[in-house]
Amino acid sequence: MSFKGFINTNRLRFFFITILSILSGISGILAGYIQMYWLTYIKENNWTEVAITTGLMALCWFFAQSVIYFVQYLNNIQEEEYFKNLRDRIAEHYFEDGKLHKVSDFQNRLTNDFEIVKNNFFEWYVIVPFYGSMLVASLIALISIHWSIFILSLLIDIISYFLPKLIDKKLEKATIKVSERNNEYLATLSHWFSGLNELRRYFAGAKLLEVQNSSAKKLEKANVNQVVQQQLLTILNGVGELLSTIVLLGATGILVEHKVIIFGAILSVQNFANNVSFGMQTTIQGLTMMRSAKPLMAKISKDVEPMSVQKKTSVEIPYVIETHNLALKFPNGETLQYPDLKINQGEKILLMGDSGSGKTTLFKLLLGIIEPSQGKVKFKNKNNEEINPDFSKIGYIPQEPNLFPGTIKQNITMFDNELNSKVKRAIEEVKLDSDIKKFKNGANTELDLNKLNISGGQRQKIVLARAKIHGSKIILIDEGTSAIDQKATFSILKNLLQSEATIVFIAHNFNENIRNLFDREIKL
Repeated sequence: MSFKGFINTNRLRFFFITILSILSGISGILAGYIQMYWLTYIKENNWTEVAITTGLMALCWFFAQSVIYFVQYLNNIQEEEYFKNLRDRIAEHYFEDGKLHKVSDFQNRLTNDFEIVKNNFFEWYVIVPFYGSMLVASLIALISIHWSIFILSLLIDIISYFLPKLIDKKLEKATIKVSERNNEYLATLSHWFSGLNELRRYFAGAKLLEVQNSSAKKLEKANVNQVVQQQLLTILNGVGELLSTIVLLGATGILVEHKVIIFGAILSVQNFANNVSFGMQTTIQGLTMMRSAKPLMAKISKDVEPMSVQKKTSVEIPYVIETHNLALKFPNGETLQYPDLKINQGEKILLMGDSGSGKTTLFKLLLGIIEPSQGKVKFKNKNNEEINPDFSKIGYIPQEPNLFPGTIKQNITMFDNELNSKVKRAIEEVKLDSDIKKFKNGANTELDLNKLNISGGQRQKIVLARAKIHGSKIILIDEGTSAIDQKATFSILKNLLQSEATIVFIAHNFNENIRNLFDREIKL
């Protein structure tokens, strides 16, 4: 995310945004300059000139006011088009980087972070050239009236420029803190409200409210701190404005009294001075706000970058999976230490171990979903050479299967229409055919993820069929048949284990018949 990217969204529109903002600011100052002569003509009873200058003032004011609203409209279009492009690229980046991303992180990045950058950077872009042009035009107007007024105004502006720098870094930190606290708040909601029914069942509402309230207070504190820093910036700007009013009004009065400048200047100089002061302060405030958003923009930019060529190197189907000195350390200080493992192609392995021994975590380490604290997972080919694995050929059936909005067929094929002809056989192999017959539209039944119009066992069978139809050469099953009765489980496993695929199966409850289907056991 960058200013250059914003410009390149539509260069011609950006040109009009900039030029019209500048012209609008200049037009407002021109109206004030004409007002100086208008006031003098009134004092001199020159009514013809009064009428002309009145018309010119009205024309300048109308142009200044109407054009700036049109510019804001154009800027909003430019923003939304740029943000749409960024959201697409971030989604693509998150998809391709192969890392596990929390839903709350993704939501925060695409909503709150974009809103912060919009308010603190891109919304200010229209304001900066508008008030910047007013500042320059006002200084030109002042020097045309008298050099001493210009010098005084310039000195005051220099003071005004350096005052906001006192809180520059604090405002930047406050902006980043809002993003971080919002991310934490979204994560808290995700962690706790996903188990809302369970909390209700055990009357744990007090704890839910406690953690939600605690997280909300941190977010509130971050927002308040940001507002405090913004208010301090406003106060510092106000000091500069007060200084400008006192000094310049007194100096102008002296010059008018000595007939060095015309009578109308006594009002116009103050207006110009106010415009210089306000233009300087607003421009500085805008630049300060824009700078405060840059660290966050830099973070967003990392999520926008396309994946490197190295990430997209050729991949192969693993023949052997090995782990060496593999361990995972948790924030609470506990460490899961794994024995060195070797899984050969075609092996059918039963993975066992007490609860908490790290069976599910091992699968996630093998799949690269989480990174180990030490050690390494190695994938090798037939020649015992280390390779980059083709994860699309590694099927994973987790305890809670992942289904997506769409039909049963689409969830099996993962939206690959070329696999439609293989759906019927895959459904039969995982014993889903009898379930399919219960649905009016069969495999074309739309899944309702909110109301869950299928059972837990049916969900598991769909994911098993998904692994089969995609020709997975390695299938990791984490209690993937726990919701299926033992008779059907035995039949499904017997079918699966007759294939050439490497299968590693985690199960807590299994009988001797199921146990005898496997080549060997690994106990953690």
